[in-house]
Amino acid sequence: MTWRDRGLALVSRGVVKQVLRLPLPWSIHRQAFRLTAPTLPLPGVDYGSEDIAGVPCEVVTPPNPEGTLLWLHGGGFVLGSARSYSGMAAALARLSGYRIVLPNYRLAPEHPYPAAPDDCLAVARRLAVDGPFALGGDSAGGCLAVVTLADLLRDGTAPTCMILASPAGDLDPARAVPTASNELLFPLSVLYRVVAAYVGTADPRDPRVSPVHGEYAGGPPTLFQCAKGELLETDTDALADRLRAGGARVEVEKTEGVPHVWQLFAGRTPKADRAIARMADFLRAHP
Repeated sequence: MTWRDRGLALVSRGVVKQVLRLPLPWSIHRQAFRLTAPTLPLPGVDYGSEDIAGVPCEVVTPPNPEGTLLWLHGGGFVLGSARSYSGMAAALARLSGYRIVLPNYRLAPEHPYPAAPDDCLAVARRLAVDGPFALGGDSAGGCLAVVTLADLLRDGTAPTCMILASPAGDLDPARAVPTASNELLFPLSVLYRVVAAYVGTADPRDPRVSPVHGEYAGGPPTLFQCAKGELLETDTDALADRLRAGGARVEVEKTEGVPHVWQLFAGRTPKADRAIARMADFLRAHP
């Protein structure tokens, strides 16, 4: 592990995790997220904005794009934005040759379930009109990606492949508490808080809320990445099993000594760069 990887782990555990423990208003946590997410522009890619199916989106485009990836950003359904993920998207676009579409879906608690999945599905269905595309997401966005997949499978417009980074799969507060032997970023308390803000009065066992309860017959090839020992490692395993049960070819990669969604720090740490390179390889292998 390099000093940059160690530094990210130390800052995540010693600073970010402690701030997340504080019951601050979501507006303050959102501002902190904006300040910490790397968003520096990269040469060789174009940054733009587009309204797709009534949802504002950021679009990151490499020269001569070879495909489209719909990426649903994380942030616990209450934080994050397409702009916060523009740095990671640029790194992935440049390596893969894919145009990346990042919706600014509506956030809780102002817009609880089903606002976010409805927005994501609307964008996905509009992209499907223009032809095949890949689907992906991280954390809460990974949850939304699997929820979107279920609807696309029913539509007969399954994505060419799917990439999921530490996806949330089970939002039921009554679920077994994850062991999380090496969670570097999220205290369990904040996960319960974001679930309450997003789920509201909905049934947490509804497959559109907790996709671990869904059916995915005919699912596409899927790559999972997660941190070894993180809170959502068990969600990764459970969702991988559900997709395999539907016949999908699934690969699961776990990385030691990294925080939740370390891929955001592409260009900053070697382990993040390796994860993004692996995503790019997977996209190119499943056009």
